[in-house]
Formats: sequence, structure tokens, C-alpha cells
Amino acid sequence: MATPAAPWNPLIYEDDYLRVRAVPTCHTSTFVWCHAKGQQGGDWQFMVDPLRKLGHCNHIAFIFPYLDYSEDENNDKNAVLVRKIVDAEIIKGCHPDRIAVGGYKEGFDVALQAVLGDGKNTINGVLGVTDEVNIATVKSLSNAPNAKTPVYVVDRSGSAAAKSAMESGGLVVHAYAAGSKTATSSAQPVTQAELESLDRFIHESLPVEFAEKKN
Repeated sequence: MATPAAPWNPLIYEDDYLRVRAVPTCHTSTFVWCHAKGQQGGDWQFMVDPLRKLGHCNHIAFIFPYLDYSEDENNDKNAVLVRKIVDAEIIKGCHPDRIAVGGYKEGFDVALQAVLGDGKNTINGVLGVTDEVNIATVKSLSNAPNAKTPVYVVDRSGSAAAKSAMESGGLVVHAYAAGSKTATSSAQPVTQAELESLDRFIHESLPVEFAEKKN
């Protein structure tokens, strides 16, 4: 008598990250999400189900890196880790056009540095939710190898200066949305409205239609 197959497990725990697999038979794209200081990668697992309920993310595997901010003031090591993950996804067969990287607060800085400063791979977008765009990071990336990679931002500052600074610094701000100024007082780090903005950004950078064409 054949041994029953083990139940399908959507979670894969690697040394450097937690992976939430795409819906079975649907995987064509990968989204890497970088946590902020004081958080852990697994803290963001909660956002996968709400995003999938919005209907655009079944084809996406989510990867949550384990970042270390304690001895990485300039985010160099964290950026290297994210590039390593992106490179591994490409080696596994995920096309660079099917990969996006995002992050929350300091994690958005890591995402920008990792993607725009990557001299090897060019992926399809950088997404972020932040209380305030780090202008110093933006200025440091104006001449980066991938400075023209589309950037999608949910900005809680309420100021148009950050968008202008990114554009004047040579970055391509593909979409810009206002975030909630009271989000950090809620049970989750992002509001439903911010998740919906992220969903729109993800759909633009890793669209379902694009994925279906590739099958």
C-alpha cells in the first residue's frame, strides 16, 4: 500500500529567509519584502493572505529575509543578502521581469539599495511603505546601475517633497500614494488601505496577466 503523500506546506524556512510559496501550479513570480528595524522577517507573513484575497497574488511566492540592522548602519550586508536571494530566484528559473523587491521603513531603504545598486540583475520594480523617504539614500543612488528601475511608494509623510527629490535624483517614480499617519498605532504595521495600495503596485510590477502569458 502506497504511503500517503505529505500534506502540502506553503511555508519553507531557509537559513536566510522565510518563503511563502505561491498557490500550487501557479508560481511564476517572486516578491521579496524587507522588514524594518525591530522586526523579523516572519512578522510580515500576515500580509500574504489579505493580499491574495484581493485577487492578484496567487502566482507570487513571497520571501521575507532575515535582516540584521545591528551592525549594518549603511545596510550594505542587508542589501547583499537581498541580491543573493534575487540571484538565487533567477538561477531557479524565475525571470528577472517576474521579480520585485519591497520593504517597510528601513526595509524600503534596503530594497532601494539592493535593487538600484545591483550591477548584475535588473528586476521589475521596488515597492515600499515608509513614514518618510530617506533622501540621503535616494541621493546616493542617483547614478546607480539600475536607477531607472520603477519605484512604487506609499509615503506617510504627507509631503510632496520626497517624490520631487526622488525624481530630481534621477529615480523613476512609477506610482506614489499617501499612507496613513496613524498606521503605527494599529495592531498591524500597515492599514487595509495601504495593503490595497501595495496590491495595486504589485499588480503593476508582477501582473497576473503577464504571468498567464508566460505559462
